[in-house]
Amino acid sequence: MADDFKCTHEKDTAPLLDQQADQWFKQARLISKERLPDWRKVADLYQRSVQKNHWKAMHNLAELYLRGDGVSKDTNKAIDLYMKMVDLNVPLGYYDMSVMTQRGVGVLQSDKDAMLFLLKAGDMGNPLAQTILGNMYIYKLKKTKLGVAYLRCAAHQDNAKANYELAEYHEITDRNYPVAMHFYQRAAALGDTKGFLAIENVFSLGKFGYKKDEKLANAYSTISSKLYSDPDLLFPNLAKDYPLPPHPIQGYHADKDINWKPTGRDDDY
Repeated sequence: MADDFKCTHEKDTAPLLDQQADQWFKQARLISKERLPDWRKVADLYQRSVQKNHWKAMHNLAELYLRGDGVSKDTNKAIDLYMKMVDLNVPLGYYDMSVMTQRGVGVLQSDKDAMLFLLKAGDMGNPLAQTILGNMYIYKLKKTKLGVAYLRCAAHQDNAKANYELAEYHEITDRNYPVAMHFYQRAAALGDTKGFLAIENVFSLGKFGYKKDEKLANAYSTISSKLYSDPDLLFPNLAKDYPLPPHPIQGYHADKDINWKPTGRDDDY
């Protein structure tokens, strides 16, 4: 395990995508979201994209092979696609191989090799890997500062789970409630139902010293209900349209002056 960490974002390290392949990929994604998807068509479009080294299509096609949707179930072909991603130096490919190696699916099970893949993925900016590593450092290895750095890096890549995990850390461990609420709100804006529920509970029950606010609680409940019909919805204007009040004691940030107000910049939190 590493003792230091330099925040890297996946968009800066992942290979560029061929435009034609990306069109096929997006078409396949749209079909896959239909009520009765034509999985053969989806697989065909992903395969065409893969031939142009579209790494997102490789990841999705591998999942089809693991499930047997639109193609014959074939773990070996899924592993081949993941390894092709690794050969192309794709951060997500290293993450995928860490999962398969840790589980021993299609490859020899090895916790050591799985961790090496995971660390490589995190160092290259994969937010899924960074979130796992962040929690591991905080709660298992007790290297809190390093773990928070991993979570913050993933959260600032607009990863909903990382924002939620960071919120839980600030709520439970750090007890910095306004910062926790900030990251719950970011998770909600990125389509995380648990982020919405956390905020709704705070203002319906008056948790953490906040005053009850049924109007605000109901607003977050109503917005979150939209995710049941469309789980891919995002709410980029959530913080602007439904701002959270300052904490009665901690203000907008427990570690800053009570009169401090967020500016809207990424480094506020």
